[in-house]
Amino acid sequence: MPVHVNGLALAESKRTLYRIVAGIDDTPESLLDPKYWVHVARQLRPDDRVEVIAFDRSWFAEVLVVEVGAGGFGGARVAFVIEPTALSNTANIDQPAENEVRWGGPKLKWQAVRIRDKKVLQDGFETKDEAADWIAERSKLAA
Repeated sequence: MPVHVNGLALAESKRTLYRIVAGIDDTPESLLDPKYWVHVARQLRPDDRVEVIAFDRSWFAEVLVVEVGAGGFGGARVAFVIEPTALSNTANIDQPAENEVRWGGPKLKWQAVRIRDKKVLQDGFETKDEAADWIAERSKLAA
């Protein structure tokens, strides 16, 4: 049987999408306990969705509110829409350079310069690579 014209509605008008950060000791399994939702159950309605991100960003899940206790009492029953997924991207974000190498002329030669205030940290390097190596070594010591 085809869907009735009144059965089609904008999802945004029928449900709300929420987001929470799970507590430090919370596990994906704790989301399925209705008591987990007891403090926010009065805000929830059936068919609402909640995105859940672990406190340490180690996993993500999305749940659908299936049932809410009367007046929020007893919490809410939820089911996974997106099963808990481990977040495992370990790539590092490149940080902007703090120092750069510049030519200071025939007298000062190659220089290591702090970008922020253009202060010359060291000059007199014979080659550009020497100055770059000096900056790299200094960065390792600072880390």
